[in-house]
Amino acid sequence: MIKQDQSDYSVVKNRYESLRENSRKIAHDELPAVLTNKKNQAILKSTLTFSGINVKCINELKKWEMSGSRRVAWDWNEVLRVYKAKPKRFEMAIWDREHWLCSASIGKPTATGGKLRLDVIESNPNGTILVGLAIDINILSYKTYANLIGATELRIMNPVNDIVKNYYLNKKGFSYNQKEDFCFTEV
Repeated sequence: MIKQDQSDYSVVKNRYESLRENSRKIAHDELPAVLTNKKNQAILKSTLTFSGINVKCINELKKWEMSGSRRVAWDWNEVLRVYKAKPKRFEMAIWDREHWLCSASIGKPTATGGKLRLDVIESNPNGTILVGLAIDINILSYKTYANLIGATELRIMNPVNDIVKNYYLNKKGFSYNQKEDFCFTEV
């Protein structure tokens, strides 16, 4: 019986890894050929790559921890320890020219699977070409994954302060659940 359970888990794990990869690819394909950041700089979509949180990403996140300029001090080791055991999780790393980590995020479906949570997100504390775009790209990717798994809502959990909360609320379609402290939008 244990072999069957391991086999079933392996099938589920592989299925959701494939869905994560497809979500990132679809979201990348949906971006315009040229994006414009908050500083009015043009960024070619072709210079951006999306991945999961892999060894390369973890090494970059460790550098962020030592930067001294982070806005939010996520313990990425702990985050990854908790989330890696969740096969239905969604994780996203956005890279500029495949070597500069712009943003990392991770979330999971709610217990019923009807909603997708974005639990942890961080932009590079040393700056990124994606000023004003990293959140939008993450939202696009999370919505894509939500669609693929049948979730009807994206929740951005526990905004770190009112500025961040209001940033999300200024995005089209977002509302705020004060009781449970999350911003949400239909998918």
